[in-house]
Amino acid sequence: MKKDYSSLAKALAVVALLSIMIGGFLIARRKNQLSEATKLPYHNVSLEQVPDGFYKARTETSFLHVELQVQVENHKIVEIKVIEADGIDAVPAKPILDKMIAENKIAVQAVKGAELGSLVYISCVDKALYNGINE
Repeated sequence: MKKDYSSLAKALAVVALLSIMIGGFLIARRKNQLSEATKLPYHNVSLEQVPDGFYKARTETSFLHVELQVQVENHKIVEIKVIEADGIDAVPAKPILDKMIAENKIAVQAVKGAELGSLVYISCVDKALYNGINE
């Protein structure tokens, strides 16, 4: 007795096609998120220009909304409070804030595996300090 494999082949072809379509969608979405993150404003603020104080900023992307308060004393970042962090990479990228404080720099190496969120946090801290020197 011969077995009919045509229905199985059709089902496998449909599964393969759906997998390719979903994979393509996910790659395109990630590419758009990367493009959006790399276009965030970055003012390259020098901490030597920032007076003591508390500075707030908000940065929003399609994948992450962040609001932070940055405290500066003697031209050093002493604290970064997260007021809001909602979206992809919000939690995994958060350690970048400790790096900024430890290194007393805004531009620090991104958290591995949370690069997009790291860029959003960096942009938000930079924006807060930029607002601080331009008040």
